[in-house]
Amino acid sequence: MTLPIRKHASYIHWFWLCLLTFPGTSEAADQCVKLVFEDYCLGGSMSRQLEKTPTDMRPQVYGERKGVIFEMDNEKIYVMSYKGIIYKILHTFEPETQATLKDLRRRLERKYGRFEDRSEYPEETENKARHMSFIRRGEGELKNVWQLPDQQWRVELGWSRKLGVSVAYYMNELDELQKEAALKGL
Repeated sequence: MTLPIRKHASYIHWFWLCLLTFPGTSEAADQCVKLVFEDYCLGGSMSRQLEKTPTDMRPQVYGERKGVIFEMDNEKIYVMSYKGIIYKILHTFEPETQATLKDLRRRLERKYGRFEDRSEYPEETENKARHMSFIRRGEGELKNVWQLPDQQWRVELGWSRKLGVSVAYYMNELDELQKEAALKGL
């Protein structure tokens, strides 16, 4: 009996994540699913990442989640892990302008194809100026998502008041697991 590809892939991801929780399986945790921003290993070990790219910042720890920020001039790279495995790498970009956003979108489209718009604003409007005013006031967020059908990761281009213009890479399954764990604490 064969499973549909999507369901089969889900079992493979579940099995991989289970392996990460058992002692003696550190080689599974050291796999780099995708190298992003030239130096950061999505799906890799946070401790290995910190050895490879040391920082003066002490990692912030929230239960089984850990995060560290690497600063480069005015831009930052946020690396987040769950149970020691990196599930999110986010890079902020300067200047925070529509030109920066358009350039990043164009480059991401060239590399990954069409995106899904998951932007959120307090009211429906096609007016781009209103979208920008919602973002600047912290009432809205632009979000373009690239999810390739055969990949266990996704890319998000965003613009929000809190982070500005950013590109983030996520491990899909691990991101969901850490969100569920965070909600259990409520």
